[in-house]
Amino acid sequence: MKAAVLKTRVPELEVEQVADPVVTAGSAVVKVIASPVVHYYRHVLSGTVPFPMQLPIIPGCSSVGIVEQVGSDARAINPGDLVFCDPTIRSRDDSHTPDTILQGLFCPDGGLSDTYRNGGFAEKVIMPLENLFVIPETLKKKYDPVQFISINAMLVAYGGLLTGELQAGETVVVLGGTGYFGSTAIVVALAMGARRVVAPTRDVSKLQSLQERFGDRVAPVALGSDEQANIEAIQAAAQGPIDMALDLLDAGAPATIVRATLSSIRPHGKMILMSGSDKTVELPYYLIMSRSLTVKGCFMYPRTAGKTLIGMVDAGIIDLSQFDTSSRFSLDNVNDAMAHAEEHSQRFKLTSIVFE
Repeated sequence: MKAAVLKTRVPELEVEQVADPVVTAGSAVVKVIASPVVHYYRHVLSGTVPFPMQLPIIPGCSSVGIVEQVGSDARAINPGDLVFCDPTIRSRDDSHTPDTILQGLFCPDGGLSDTYRNGGFAEKVIMPLENLFVIPETLKKKYDPVQFISINAMLVAYGGLLTGELQAGETVVVLGGTGYFGSTAIVVALAMGARRVVAPTRDVSKLQSLQERFGDRVAPVALGSDEQANIEAIQAAAQGPIDMALDLLDAGAPATIVRATLSSIRPHGKMILMSGSDKTVELPYYLIMSRSLTVKGCFMYPRTAGKTLIGMVDAGIIDLSQFDTSSRFSLDNVNDAMAHAEEHSQRFKLTSIVFE
């Protein structure tokens, strides 16, 4: 089969013929239709963003495709199924402290990477059976298959909202709400029944477009340099107690935004950290203690998240047509695709590798 391969840590891939994956018990081989291209891929491949990668590797973090073969123990997955391939792969032999890789993106040395590191920038991909989610017939009739790549972007934010146990009627602050992942958090939070979503931003030009897209349940907030003024602005925009906050900021954003948001949360509220920043954040110890706040990290999402997120799409409370998936590239043009994704990174605009 044809695949895009990374052999050394450089920001370009080589397209070549490689051996087809071989199905085993517990796995399935999927013929890829499309695989999303995230905007920071070249930085990961070059090592500028130092994600571990066992080489050689076929990148491509998630895909949509048709099941071609299944292992002998398959029960719910069948050849011919249209599936979303969940890239968060966990070891099966230790449910308490499982190893985790992100297929095609974050693959430290070890048995999981030995077996499943190669991702969706190839004509075929091997997946654990439990990482496949069948797209219902109702959705196959409604959407172009490539549109299902938007599930991948939403899953990250959904994991944070699940970790924070967001309940219908609650208010959430989304940091990075104007960005690639943060914007999907707004979509999912509203679908989960959030009363209000507060979206702080330093780019005031993006405030109006957020309100136009989402209406009055979303409250954009312009941030300044004064931390106390930011706290008061966030609280005022919420128009009531803030139950949780989700940090999906770009890694380069000022850490003071996290502290200001934490200080705006009601007693017994939660702050979920997902941005991947390597900055040290000074936290207000007394405030956290006296308000009984929970500050918790979150890496990706639970195993079941793909199923329930697709269920929300099937129920009609998330509309995939709000995502622009028109930036499509062939595998032969994979390096152009990565450059395009980086240069044109915008909320609700997705770049993908597509296969005929």
